[in-house]
Amino acid sequence: MQIKEFLKTIEGLAPNTRSAYEATLWQLHQASKGDEPTPEEIKEFLSRYGTSSIHRHKAAIKNYLEFMGITWPFTRRQFGVSRRRIPRYVNPDLVPSIASAGDEDDYMFVMTLFTLGCRISELMGITREDIREAGVEVTTKGGYYRLKPMARDFASKLRKYAASKDDKPFSGKYSFYYARLKELGKAAGVEKISPHMLRHARAVDLRRKGMSLDLLQQFLGHASITTTAVYLEIEPGELGTELERVEGGENAQPEL
Repeated sequence: MQIKEFLKTIEGLAPNTRSAYEATLWQLHQASKGDEPTPEEIKEFLSRYGTSSIHRHKAAIKNYLEFMGITWPFTRRQFGVSRRRIPRYVNPDLVPSIASAGDEDDYMFVMTLFTLGCRISELMGITREDIREAGVEVTTKGGYYRLKPMARDFASKLRKYAASKDDKPFSGKYSFYYARLKELGKAAGVEKISPHMLRHARAVDLRRKGMSLDLLQQFLGHASITTTAVYLEIEPGELGTELERVEGGENAQPEL
């Protein structure tokens, strides 16, 4: 197995996740008879684990197979593990309509929250100086600073919008944004919606466009790949390896 070569492609992952990937792949390698594991050997290997750990091992192996250009050979119902449901989300195709149901402030609030895939607390903490050409620097719930990439055309639009506002362009309270999003959703024909559902919608959007699970983990800011593994239930098209590829176009972002 080309484990060392694969690990070089995920150096940007959290150290704990990278170590977990490495441990899983070396264990699989030791359990395999040939240079690369067969589907039967992978199935036998995963069958050893229960619900608490199988998603982590599955994520590591699936990302390795993607690196090798091999299609995941199993169905969703295999391994005898109860399926974890994807969190409730809004259809990504409906988000522009929801954002357009109000004024400019509504549009920028909804589209920025969705585009960044961030938490509402992260959005509310953004200052004008945090908005850069490559993306937006947000403060995560753990108190860490992370650059959230976005397409340059939207970043330009956001900078222009923020220039006409106070230091914090999204300075309202959570209760205001929550209630306002409900109103916008209802106007667009979407009855059930919340700020966090837009974060899930963005994850689903990127996964369907082909973002690999490890890069989706980085984009969402998950500490563990196990948290992101719930989106394995989304069947992507042709898998990509960066936001630029999945978003497409000349204005796409550099690698995460």
